Amino acid sequence: MRLRRRINNYAMSQGGIQKVTKILRVALAGNPNAGKTSIFNALTGQSQHVGNYPGVTVEKKTGYIKYKDTLIEFVDLPGTYSLTAYSLEEVVARDFVIKSTPDVIIDVIDSTNLERNLYLCLQFQELGVPVVGALNMTDEAKSKGIHIDENLLSRLIGLPFVKTVGTRGEGREQLLEAVLNVAKGQISSTERHLNYGRELETQHNLLIAILKNDDQFAQNYPLHWIAIKLLENDGDAIQKVRAEHNAAEVVLKEAQERRDWIKRHFGEDSEVVVGEQRYAYIHGACKEAVQEDDSSQRIDYTEVIDTIVLNRFMGLLVFILVMFAIYQLTFALGNPVSDLIDLFFAWLQNAITQTMPVGVLRDFLVEGIIGGVGGVLVFFPIVLFLFLGLSFLEDTGYMARAAFVMDKFMHIFGLHGRSFIPMMVSTGCAVPGVMSARTLVNPKDRILTILVAPLMMCGAKTPVIAMLTASFFPENAGLVFWSIWFLSWVLALILARIFRNVFYQGEASPFVMELPPYRLPTVRGVLTHVWEKSWTYVKKAGTFILAASILIWFLLYFPKPPNSAKQGEQNPKIKKIEALTHSFGGRLGKMIEPVFEPCGFDWRIDVALIAGFAAKEVIVSTMGIVYGISEGDSHAELQTTYKSPLKEKLRNDGRYNPSNMLALMIFVLTYIPCIATLGVVKKELGRWRYPIFMAGYTLVIAWVLAAAAYQIGRLIGIG
Repeated sequence: MRLRRRINNYAMSQGGIQKVTKILRVALAGNPNAGKTSIFNALTGQSQHVGNYPGVTVEKKTGYIKYKDTLIEFVDLPGTYSLTAYSLEEVVARDFVIKSTPDVIIDVIDSTNLERNLYLCLQFQELGVPVVGALNMTDEAKSKGIHIDENLLSRLIGLPFVKTVGTRGEGREQLLEAVLNVAKGQISSTERHLNYGRELETQHNLLIAILKNDDQFAQNYPLHWIAIKLLENDGDAIQKVRAEHNAAEVVLKEAQERRDWIKRHFGEDSEVVVGEQRYAYIHGACKEAVQEDDSSQRIDYTEVIDTIVLNRFMGLLVFILVMFAIYQLTFALGNPVSDLIDLFFAWLQNAITQTMPVGVLRDFLVEGIIGGVGGVLVFFPIVLFLFLGLSFLEDTGYMARAAFVMDKFMHIFGLHGRSFIPMMVSTGCAVPGVMSARTLVNPKDRILTILVAPLMMCGAKTPVIAMLTASFFPENAGLVFWSIWFLSWVLALILARIFRNVFYQGEASPFVMELPPYRLPTVRGVLTHVWEKSWTYVKKAGTFILAASILIWFLLYFPKPPNSAKQGEQNPKIKKIEALTHSFGGRLGKMIEPVFEPCGFDWRIDVALIAGFAAKEVIVSTMGIVYGISEGDSHAELQTTYKSPLKEKLRNDGRYNPSNMLALMIFVLTYIPCIATLGVVKKELGRWRYPIFMAGYTLVIAWVLAAAAYQIGRLIGIG
């Protein structure tokens, strides 16, 4: 009923509810890197909604379209290699198919790796759900000399296959037609199951006969599939039988006996024998339906590049140099645009100062709104170019190689190779970075990764560190920024090794990861990724940071000191500074100033760091407000008050120098993650002790490193 209500609401918004005669739910599944997202985007366009699956934190993406007289809801399932559940995403994908019973499944298949991808397709067939195979990336397959006869493959496997190129929307109409035909029963995709051979089928049928003794269980689950999973010793299937079957112990005992018989007969574990039978069947079908050109003269560019990129000695150096180049380009392209935006906000502040009468409202607009939010938006070009570079690397397929290269290196520090992915995601934002650690099967690996992932230099820390590097290291901004990024990795790896030795002893699990072929990213694909990340940044500036800026301005503006008007007549500059130190925020900053004095921070920086507990971008807006208030004067200086950008104000302040600003960058990089990150850590790990421990250890390490950097900087004469 909820599905019908949601889709009816969508149809009414499109003005076409009276023409809809059928509603379908279609699930998109497939191996990672098979192009499932591109197919989803091609099918749904912009009608997409992102939420979570009930009861878990796995992201659920849905989209709606009206095709002919049918309204279709598409659900983009997490990528999975098989229906044997190991990670949380695989459990979610499988349970959605079993419990939510979609009308049709579109299995998105990488045509360049047909045999491996068909393994999942056969498992969907075993579940007894209608399946349509989308043979995606057929353009790449053709360029490699791979020619697939989709009609013959359809007859051999027993389900319809459609050729597609998701990035260009090719095959969209044919795919939708196949979905409708399967849903209407005009094409059958469930009439055939793989025959596992006489020996396996005998054991399989014995289990089905026992499972049938519980009518309710037989209604809830396809017995053909449950029996196969029991032969594969699938933990989740065993748990389902134990929890829901009325003769669970009998079934599980019989399943163990069948597995033992298979092992004695074949000399291999039953799950290996079942897998080999599937691959044998797939191999035979592909022999019939797939032809490959003579590749003796064909150059495989992926293999050529991988000889360097995946080299055990060169690979790590290549990764470091690639990231260095990304950051150099980011500042080379972003700084000039950032300076123009900075000048615009300075002009806007000056214009308001000259046209509005002196008072609270003018101060609120100039210091609170423009000084706060404008200070963050100034560094939007740097963030934009950074996202552009990282999205390009991701879409080329390089990031998967980087994870592969980092695997052995990360094992030295007690981390799983797949931990690289949450850590790289955290360079954009720690919240999805922490959430992406779900792909780690071992609980110890997962907790360890989550504890160190927020140390990465995320998109929220980027504008703060970018502002400071541009202000105090203008000649070497890219190098300094890269050095701070590199430091984040060093800290995360060292702490991971310490935590592994102290709290989570034992070796990390083995690492297996898909290495997709290199692809030239599409402009649409890269811009889509950049838009999603950049819009989040802008939206945050217009909502959360705006609210925080208003609150911070209030705390720094009120209360006014007694007799301030009289003192201001003699020296308006003293009036401003005294008002700032007398405010709520100023008092708090003065109170904790002695604690952070060894780091080289004065009370103004302390106030900004406190505000940064909410979100690191707020540090920039807070400093903008502090300097707007402290430097704003009365009528005598209206023509010059707001003409200097924040970077120039910081450079001209005699109390700040490269030494304490380097310490500040290290502190911002390391200290307590934002509130949203701490919240998602608690949600992912289930206990408050983890975010509390994270907040405590990061604050201590930040203070120690910042104090060391400042004191060493003074000794060697930096600044």
